[in-house]
Amino acid sequence: MTTLRELVLFVHIILASLWVGGMLFLVFVVSPYIRKLPIRDQAFQEVGKRFSFYGTFGALFLLFVTGLGNIHYILGFENILDFSNPYTKTLWEKIGLFVFVVIVSLVHDLYFGKKAIESKFHRFMARVLGFINLVLSLLIVFLAAKLRFGG
Repeated sequence: MTTLRELVLFVHIILASLWVGGMLFLVFVVSPYIRKLPIRDQAFQEVGKRFSFYGTFGALFLLFVTGLGNIHYILGFENILDFSNPYTKTLWEKIGLFVFVVIVSLVHDLYFGKKAIESKFHRFMARVLGFINLVLSLLIVFLAAKLRFGG
């Protein structure tokens, strides 16, 4: 029988797959195709808006919520500051990277992404921030795998 603990972890993994998989799909499939279109700037804007809604505002918020559930079920909030435990140390590294991803995502989506159609600088910064976000997100996935083996 499935427990709530397993369900929360399952949803967390699905959301992480949406977030990271979506970014990888954008980099390897969508971007190379869109760059060849005559309306590339408008196409990037439309794709960016959609992914921003589902990825940044949907998935990241729900990853935070399910992450809290996982802390409760796996570690317990009473142990969140026990830094003698390698699991807790790795968890805090993951949380720190997650906070950084949220900040970078918001700056990318709400500022540079919206202005990318206006100037090469904004377009360049949107691309750089997107790359940074992808790398940070892959590091988070690595830390999640590390947590699976005890931290």
